[in-house]
Amino acid sequence: MVDASGRGSLTQDLLVSIGYPSPEETVIGVDFGYARAIFAIPDDAPADWKGAMTLPNASENSRGALMLPIEGQRWMVGFAGRYGEKPPGDFEGFLAFARQMRTSTVYNAIRRAQPLSRVVRYGFAASVWRHFEKLETFPRGLLPFGDAICRFNPVWGQGMSVAAQEAVLLRRVLGSGDGNPLTTLARSFFAEASELIETPWVSAAIPDFAFPRTEGERPADLDRMLNFGNALTRLAADDPAVHKLTVEVRHLLKPRSALRDPDLVGRVEDIMAEM
Repeated sequence: MVDASGRGSLTQDLLVSIGYPSPEETVIGVDFGYARAIFAIPDDAPADWKGAMTLPNASENSRGALMLPIEGQRWMVGFAGRYGEKPPGDFEGFLAFARQMRTSTVYNAIRRAQPLSRVVRYGFAASVWRHFEKLETFPRGLLPFGDAICRFNPVWGQGMSVAAQEAVLLRRVLGSGDGNPLTTLARSFFAEASELIETPWVSAAIPDFAFPRTEGERPADLDRMLNFGNALTRLAADDPAVHKLTVEVRHLLKPRSALRDPDLVGRVEDIMAEM
């Protein structure tokens, strides 16, 4: 039986009810909120760009924006913020929030565009990684999956990709065992899933800790990790090959260890020295 119930606690509830220990949890409180709406792309919209992203300056505010084209000559527009800076759910407030971005690109694009939907809001309190791989005992024939193991801040877009990778992992684990695969399935799956989760978890957790109000245990070398990430972003803006590599890591096509190449690290550290 696979528990793919998402952010719920079905597996935990079962473990408690039968007297089994619950897994340890790593929790990063983000109190994140986002809102999205659909707009018709105006006939006179510039054709030299397709989408726009506005990233927050973590030291000043948490407001961000993402606008992308979708089918039917429409834009999907989303705004996000944390704690007291979450976007509202009405169009007047939606546009007012757009004006508060670091740049006016998205606001100028939608301020006269025709809305085609209502504003829909979402909330996300915390990223949670349940460490099932550390349990010594676990019910035979049960397997939590996807968000039931680890739920990520959706702003980083990792959850479904990780679930897909876990599905591939499950197929491989089921095909590699001798005899009854259920006997060792959970232990084998949890061990490899933990390694799989590490790259997207670090990719999401470290940027979240850039915001002062984020809750959770910060890494001892957080400042260096944040500075490294900022310098890497600057390098990627100038070097297409580095940009391609960072995208491949972010999209889970390559492991995070690819960013530890000595030549790349040296170039990033040179930029860090100038910051």
